[in-house]
Amino acid sequence: MTNELIYADPCPLCGRPLTLRPTVEVRSNTPYPTRIDRLPHCTSCASDMTRAQQWADMMRDLYES
Repeated sequence: MTNELIYADPCPLCGRPLTLRPTVEVRSNTPYPTRIDRLPHCTSCASDMTRAQQWADMMRDLYES
């Protein structure tokens, strides 16, 4: 079982559904398609300055563990 957050999971801080935000777009001169990495994103917590640091700390803990 995985503990990673995915699209439409509730945000651990506010309970609203998460969306996916593109973070890295990798292009190459090879015949392979462009790769876009996406991370879960909570629009409500990311725009609320009182929760922005909590959100950043929580995501760092989740992906560094």
